[in-house]
Amino acid sequence: EQVFKAKKKAAQSGHRLLKKKADALKVKFRDYAKSIAETKASMAGDAASAFFSLTQAEYAAGNFKQKVAEGSLTARVRVGAGIDNVAGVKLPVFTKYETGAAAD
Repeated sequence: EQVFKAKKKAAQSGHRLLKKKADALKVKFRDYAKSIAETKASMAGDAASAFFSLTQAEYAAGNFKQKVAEGSLTARVRVGAGIDNVAGVKLPVFTKYETGAAAD
């Protein structure tokens, strides 16, 4: 009987820990979902603005797609990758940062 009590207590403890882990992951998932929804909402206007800016740039500078493909232009924005540990689960994290490079 003592063995069964110990097993039951261990199972309850494990269940409690898994519940905490699942709750932490659900909170993080909700944060990600909220961030994605906000970004999607703002992208419609940003896409139209980006297309207009590209049209203006092509009008002013001509066709510069070859220079971009060659990589002779320096990027002003880069993406960094990292890892976020949420309740023992490693999640990828991406951050945007400015390089400070001047536009060519």
